[in-house]
Amino acid sequence: MVQQDVAKRLGVGLIGYGPYGQHLARLVNNSTRAWIPMVWTRSEGTAARIRADGFAATNDVDELIAHPQAEAIIVASPNALHKEHVLKVCAARKALWAEKPLVLNLEDYDEIVEAVARAGVVNHCNFGMRYSGPCRKMIELARAGQLGRPMHLISRVARGTGLFSLGNAHKAVLSPELSGGWIMHHMCHQVDFAIALTHERIVRVYAQTVRSDPKCPSEESISAILTTEGGGICELADGTAPQPDHFLSYLGSEALAYVDSAGHLNFRGPCDENNYGHGGWSTCYTPEAYGDDSMVAFISAVTGVPHKRTYPLSIVPVCEGRHVLEVLLAMRESARTHAAVSLRN
Repeated sequence: MVQQDVAKRLGVGLIGYGPYGQHLARLVNNSTRAWIPMVWTRSEGTAARIRADGFAATNDVDELIAHPQAEAIIVASPNALHKEHVLKVCAARKALWAEKPLVLNLEDYDEIVEAVARAGVVNHCNFGMRYSGPCRKMIELARAGQLGRPMHLISRVARGTGLFSLGNAHKAVLSPELSGGWIMHHMCHQVDFAIALTHERIVRVYAQTVRSDPKCPSEESISAILTTEGGGICELADGTAPQPDHFLSYLGSEALAYVDSAGHLNFRGPCDENNYGHGGWSTCYTPEAYGDDSMVAFISAVTGVPHKRTYPLSIVPVCEGRHVLEVLLAMRESARTHAAVSLRN
C-alpha cells in the first residue's frame, strides 16, 4: 500500500485514451488526491491530442508503467489488449485499476488472477453499476437480509448510443474482435450486479440476441434469463438504442425494492399476515452518489487515506469478475445454440 500524506497526490498512469479513457482522465484530474503523470496510446494522432489536453504522452507502454511517479496504473486499453497490459502492471507491482471486461476467455482470466495474487497489489475491476446510489443501496439492503431470499430480479439497460441501422453504432459493436461484442463489453455490468445483489452463483443461462441489420458485426440487443443456485430468476436485458433507458426491480422473499422514474429506490416491507397484499410499510430512499465514487474508492484503497464519503465505498477485487465472465461466455454460447447452458459444477 502506498503511504500518502493528505497533501500528496497519487500519481496514476493511464493506459488508453479512447472516450472512456478520457472520462477516467477527467475523474483523476478533477480529484484533489490524484494526478496523471503520463498517458499511453497506440496512435500518434491520439498522442497529439493527449498532449493538447495537458498530459505527457507515450506510445511505449513499458515507459508508462515504469514511470517513477506512476504509483498506480489504469488499464483502459481495448479489451483484447487488457491481458498484456495487466500482466505488465502486476510484474511492476503497481496498484491496478482494470476496466471491464478484464479479458475475453477464462484461461487468460485465471492467469491474471494468479499474477495479481503474486504481486500482492491493490486491484480493482471497475464494475460501475455497483456505484450508482440506488444499486449500491439495494445491495446493502440485500446483504443486511432485509430482502430475504432472492426470487426475481428484472433489470433492463439501454445505452443511448445509436444503432447500426441508423448509421451510428457503438465502437464496441463495430469492432467485436477488440471488444468481445456487446455481451462482453457492456452486459458484464448487469451480470456483475445480479451476482453481487443475489450473492449466489449462476447455475443456468439462457440468452437471445438481435441486430438492427444483418450486416452489423455484433449483437446490439440481448435478453437473458439467469437462474441462481437458490432458484432465483435474474431477467436481464441490455443493448444499444437511440435513447438511454433503465428499469430495475428486485423481489425477495421478504420485500420488494425497485427504482422509480425519478431514480429513487422504493422498498416495500412485510405485509400484514391477515391482509395479503395490504398493510405493511414502504420506504423511499434517495441514496447519495457521485460519478467518481469508483475512483474515490480506488484512490482511498491505494493510499490508505479515508475517502470521507458519508456512505460505504469499496473496490471490486479482480477475482470477483471471474464468475461474471463465466456467465457472459455461457450467454454467448446460449445465443449461438438457442439452448440453455448449465454452469453447475
